[in-house]
Amino acid sequence: MLRKIAISIATITALSYSVTAHAESWFEVEVFVFERQNPSVEKWLEASPPTLANNTVDMITPVISTDITGVASALTGCTSTDWASDTSNCDDPKVSNNIASHPSEVPVSIGAATPQSAFLGQGTVLLAQSQGQFQDIIRTISREPYVKSLVHLTWQQNMQSRRLAKPVRIFGGKDYSKTFDYYGLSVNKPADTSMSMSMGDYGTLGGFYEAPKVKPVWELDGSINIYLNHYLYIENNLALRKPTQKMIESTPAAFNEYAALEIEGKKQLAPFLQSIPLIQNRRVRSGELHYFDHPQLGIVMQIRKMAQPTSVKPIDLTGYTPQGQPMPYSS
Repeated sequence: MLRKIAISIATITALSYSVTAHAESWFEVEVFVFERQNPSVEKWLEASPPTLANNTVDMITPVISTDITGVASALTGCTSTDWASDTSNCDDPKVSNNIASHPSEVPVSIGAATPQSAFLGQGTVLLAQSQGQFQDIIRTISREPYVKSLVHLTWQQNMQSRRLAKPVRIFGGKDYSKTFDYYGLSVNKPADTSMSMSMGDYGTLGGFYEAPKVKPVWELDGSINIYLNHYLYIENNLALRKPTQKMIESTPAAFNEYAALEIEGKKQLAPFLQSIPLIQNRRVRSGELHYFDHPQLGIVMQIRKMAQPTSVKPIDLTGYTPQGQPMPYSS
């Protein structure tokens, strides 16, 4: 019975996609990002870190994250599946009772464990490193002095119009979250005693204390959006983060109740994580090698034509029954 249901679902799904299959236009994308570490006297205007769209696709976090729910069962957070499916609700405790850890530095090579291929109606597909074609290019660039490789990945995606396109999250390098917040301010500040609460007071919260969540602050962060509008377009929205120092206004002095005036805080030199932006939009052709130059960053990209998917992804019903019990053994 279950087999008949599965066949029926697969048939209906295949028929529904056959109507729209002609509208899908799949391409393969390969990206390599590296940093130029040569000394520079160039001054950068103050810029905010990149803002990610709600529909941004994150293929890197599921690869590098580790589920540590058993280690910290009292905390809420996101599994790698949560990150990949919907980053906008990732911090909502109702979404997941699991948490995931991440390394202090992202591996340069990001890829699926085994070779992959896209199916009709599927979202962006991360490919294995063996499916990339930049090995010689990466070796050549890596031999240059003052070059640090940041991230390399290859994926397949169905190209859409700019309105429907989903940007791909790109990040790499070190995690600065232990010393800086996402906006570059130092986190090594004296605790605000007015907001602090001892562990002995946790009963006021209904007997549950939740530790604060700290998101990673990556050295390279942002997104790449590729869309189709008669021609292919690449829209880069990336930033390189570098520790520096900046004049920041200190905490204002206590309120002067006699003069009814607040004494202005003084500016002082403090650690700051600078954002160096790389924001570009370029019309490109498939098959050509594209290089985005920048004094601090370099991006090598290629959008390749590929064999178009012709089938939908098979439904995996292994070990499943409507009651959620293991399937009975049959000889």
